[in-house]
Amino acid sequence: MFFCAFVLSLLVSFFCLGTTARAQAVGMSGFGEPLPPIAHSGANNPDRQIFLQGQVAFKKIFDMPVVGPIFNNRGCVACHWNPSMGGSGAAISEIRVRDNPSGGPVHLFAVDNCMRAGQQRQGTRTIFPEGVMSMPLGCQISDPGCNPSPCQQAEMQATTFSTSLPICDPTSQAFADGDNCTGERQSTALFGLGLVEAVPDSTFIALAASEPEAIRGSVKMLQELGASRVGRFGWKDDGATLRGFAVLATSNEIGLTTPDAPNEISTCAMGRSQFGIQLEDSASPEDTIDSTGHAQVDRMVDFIRALNPPPELAENRSAREGRQLFESIGCAGCHAERLRTAANPASFIPPTTGNVPITPSLNRELANKLIHPFSDFLLHDMGSLGDGITSGTAGPTMMRTAPLWGARAKSRYLHDGRAEDLPAAIELHDGQGAQAAAAFGQLSPVQQQELVDFLDTI
Repeated sequence: MFFCAFVLSLLVSFFCLGTTARAQAVGMSGFGEPLPPIAHSGANNPDRQIFLQGQVAFKKIFDMPVVGPIFNNRGCVACHWNPSMGGSGAAISEIRVRDNPSGGPVHLFAVDNCMRAGQQRQGTRTIFPEGVMSMPLGCQISDPGCNPSPCQQAEMQATTFSTSLPICDPTSQAFADGDNCTGERQSTALFGLGLVEAVPDSTFIALAASEPEAIRGSVKMLQELGASRVGRFGWKDDGATLRGFAVLATSNEIGLTTPDAPNEISTCAMGRSQFGIQLEDSASPEDTIDSTGHAQVDRMVDFIRALNPPPELAENRSAREGRQLFESIGCAGCHAERLRTAANPASFIPPTTGNVPITPSLNRELANKLIHPFSDFLLHDMGSLGDGITSGTAGPTMMRTAPLWGARAKSRYLHDGRAEDLPAAIELHDGQGAQAAAAFGQLSPVQQQELVDFLDTI
């Protein structure tokens, strides 16, 4: 309804042919819609207007000198499009390095590796007056055949990245010996996260206390936007609010400086230009607050906050049997089905960077809702499935429980896409998930399919 069909068809054609076939099998219509009261409201409804303005910001592609100077992509939609705007992606979007002293991601691209060829013409007309931007974005720092630009060389030195680094296994002897390694990341789907943000901290704290000791999750407390809050977003629970999480994402992935994060992540291209294009200037923050109290990052948050959860499908007989198996083999111990949002989410959801709170009508739509994300959003010790990276209190084996709603829309699974399908994702669980994985392995092929059929409905 809201997503450009032409762009979506291109993405499907080039990147997710396998996902298309799966979509025909399990049904993916309805992904990317706003919350029902917004979707069904008139064009002049304020919440609808806020959502649509946010959608425009979310699909915006940033150019130089705003983007970068080192970055992973040029807009939110570049990593969040599968199966619609706001979803996950079909490829690795980020690399982390164990020995990286900054703790941030390795940035794949750099502005000084994007321009080529100079002015271009079509007949008598100038069509690219300042050169052509390399497609897609210049060579990736992770490509062994890439000739790194000066910015990329500085990034490799700063993060200790090398194309020869293996994937981390935090239970291996090499890891115990201190060997360097990398952890790769897929982007996470954003559907329903406004409702997750609206769950009170006390719910997650109580949930951790109620879980059996053998699989008990850990709450990650963050100092974010002037308050102590429970982390719930990202693979290591690095975000507690959508505003805080979006600021991290725009800074790390795009290089956009915002009122909350006004400092450039690198000055490697400051004052430089190529083919007449200025690669980086000193104007910071690049994203400023407008007359309505919104910066671009606030608009992006408005879009995410109003996204409806993935639509559920009706359970057939096989899926009903699979639900019982999901519970009996222990998956529900961490993948908690139900959470309830707070009676007044506006009391703790931060306002925009210009101090504009969420609307009373949106607050009502987020309040007292029973949601079914199938996640406790807590950190769990996942043993060899951990990414090997330490992020605050989240150690090398600790990972957040991934929500399972909308799992049928994924083209690959787990934090680095190592699993091609749901059975493989289950079997690769380790640590606190090892017992459930072993129980899944003991099921008959028919029972395993029933469990997958259930997951394809949520």
